[in-house]
Parts: sequence; C-alpha cells; structure tokens
Amino acid sequence: MADRSLEKEFDVLKNDLGTLKDDVSNIAKLLARKGSAQLNDAVDSGKARVQAGVNVLEDQVTARPLTSLLLAFGIGIMLGKITHR
Repeated sequence: MADRSLEKEFDVLKNDLGTLKDDVSNIAKLLARKGSAQLNDAVDSGKARVQAGVNVLEDQVTARPLTSLLLAFGIGIMLGKITHR
C-alpha cells in the first residue's frame, strides 16, 4: 500500500517537474523574443540616426562644396602626417 502511495507521489512530482520545465522554457523563449525585439528597435534607431547624419552631411556638402573639398583635403593631409610618424 505504501509503495502505491509513493508511486503516486512520484508520478505527481514527475508531472510537476515536467510542467515546471515547460514553464521555464516558455519564459526563456519569451525573454529571448523580447530581447530580440529590443535589439531590433535599437538597431533601427541607430540606422535612423546614421541616415539623419548622412543627410545633414550631404546637405552641408551641397550647400558648401568648396569648403567641404578643402576640409576633406586638410583632414587627408593631417591623417597622412599622423600615419607617417
């Protein structure tokens, strides 16, 4: 009689552990999806900021082409001197 009671308790414990395993698995999947969504949002935000910066730079180059050319030339000279030290 005690063996059957112990078997039943063991079966209940197995079922509870199976349910717990499923719950933990579902929580992990949910957290992974949430993290993935947050990462995608951050990447999209970063892309938008970079694109906005590129647009501003393009506008500046279009508005002042000679100044932009001289600035690029000056930066090139400075980088050349720095790398040849």
